[in-house]
Amino acid sequence: MTQTRKIAALTGDAVTAKADMLAELCAAVFDDFDSAYLSERLPNLVSPVLHLMTGEEEHALGFKLGYQRSPSLLYSWLGGVIPRARRQDIAGELMRAQHAWARAHHYTHIETRTRAANNAMIIRNLKSGFSITGHEIDSAGCAIVIQRIALV
Repeated sequence: MTQTRKIAALTGDAVTAKADMLAELCAAVFDDFDSAYLSERLPNLVSPVLHLMTGEEEHALGFKLGYQRSPSLLYSWLGGVIPRARRQDIAGELMRAQHAWARAHHYTHIETRTRAANNAMIIRNLKSGFSITGHEIDSAGCAIVIQRIALV
């Protein structure tokens, strides 16, 4: 039987109202997730947009969280899929939904960053049209790859 899935796009205050749910989802998605990482940053995001995929009984399966960095640039900040729902193209569906939303809201570029060791995300992004535009070293000394896609 095919699972019923749907994606909702939430913006602005509706995103910050989901802070607790997002923290729980991040804890399920990311190993060693520190909830302070989300709680300290979420209230300060400019024009946040959350794409949330739910399945049966409205259980969250995955998400993409972005925010405005400039009038033409959406930064895709956090995203992931719960372990039991992986390998079902949920991340791809969420990415396509985020990009369609960004185009409809007049963004011309999307940018993201990931740890250099996160090959799965780098490959997914490259297959989706992103280009590697640079790298940086974070405060922990880890290499971060910067990727950008033009939506026009």
